[in-house]
Amino acid sequence: MTEQLPEGYPFTKLYRKRVANNQDLAIIISDHQNRRGTGKTIFSLKLASLMDRTEEGITKEKVAISPEELTDSYVDLPKGSALVLDEAEAGLSKYRAGSSANMAMRELVSMGRVREKYLVLNLPASSELDRDLKALCNFWFMVKQKGTALGHHLRWNAYREEPRTPKTETWKWSDIPQGTQLREVYEYLTEEKLAHLRGERDNSSQRVSASEASEMVEKAKSEASTTTRNELLTTIYRDTGLTQKELSSAVGLSRSRLADIVSDSN
Repeated sequence: MTEQLPEGYPFTKLYRKRVANNQDLAIIISDHQNRRGTGKTIFSLKLASLMDRTEEGITKEKVAISPEELTDSYVDLPKGSALVLDEAEAGLSKYRAGSSANMAMRELVSMGRVREKYLVLNLPASSELDRDLKALCNFWFMVKQKGTALGHHLRWNAYREEPRTPKTETWKWSDIPQGTQLREVYEYLTEEKLAHLRGERDNSSQRVSASEASEMVEKAKSEASTTTRNELLTTIYRDTGLTQKELSSAVGLSRSRLADIVSDSN
């Protein structure tokens, strides 16, 4: 793999089109025999590095081993960031389609189309991803052997209600050089996965889901709006000489409700 996306490849054209349209891009990387140790993490990081358009490049904050961590990075990091979810089967198993992790990823991929982030989901087999979520992704790389992967478009077949995966290209890559920033990120990610396997990572904290966060924001906005409205009504009542009946009729509130608002401000 070179230091830039290869010219003429369908994936490169897709990426540039998404960039031009200010859209996200979601990519699956898996192994065709469910093997580990075939360089998927290295490929994921190198691909993310080629896509990332920020000055800092790929940092530790842009890699995760859980969908919850990825969601946090997706919300917090700047536009043009490429993000990697490594060994994604831990949170995206097809047998946990109703889990909070799968729901979080589905919401992230389906609703976050204009934040200009490029998501790389690395998992042993694409079957670990539930079908609905797979249909929302844009491209799939299947690793055939260490250092070689086949690229496929992910398109939805409306007649059979399943993804279509036409093969488009072959990619090859080498190891990440020592002493580079990307190597430091790779070693950090490796240690995070080992810590998770040893049970040393704290996964017990409860996260607020994206939908719950949205509800909290809307509630706060509503409460702020109500407070501003009440202050304004109180000022108008005090300064204009309008009666409560006249003012309540003008703003569409009952007289008793307006009386409560005015009295609460005293």
